[in-house]
Amino acid sequence: MRGKYFVYLILFLFFPGCAGQWQNPDITIPAKKIDITSLLINPIIYDSSGVIVEGKVWDLEFDTLENNDKDKGSPYTNFKLADRDGNFVNVFALGHQPIVEGDFVKVVGIYRRQLETEKYDFINEIEAKQIEREEKPPLMIQGSKIYY
Repeated sequence: MRGKYFVYLILFLFFPGCAGQWQNPDITIPAKKIDITSLLINPIIYDSSGVIVEGKVWDLEFDTLENNDKDKGSPYTNFKLADRDGNFVNVFALGHQPIVEGDFVKVVGIYRRQLETEKYDFINEIEAKQIEREEKPPLMIQGSKIYY
């Protein structure tokens, strides 16, 4: 009987971290890091999947979704995320994100090839769950052209 309690005590003391660290399910999704080009070439494969993409912010827009006449609406951020070749994907995030035009960011979110709601149609867009600013990538020099 004592041996049984001793085994439980050992298991309790040495394996408390097996459960892992808690992560918020609202911003944590299983996602795969991919290029924007891969996403555009194979949109059906990544439709409704978690993706991680990196690029430069263009056409940044802050606005609000209109819920009804009495409510102010929900703020959102919308922009294009472009790679070095000029390929881009649209990104939508709830809330006003602390980014500016020209920032290099990493976006974690759910890619939607086409999503239709009552008021809005989303085509080729990532619903961002997390946006992180990144350091500028090194310059790439190709012939006489310089790329970010």
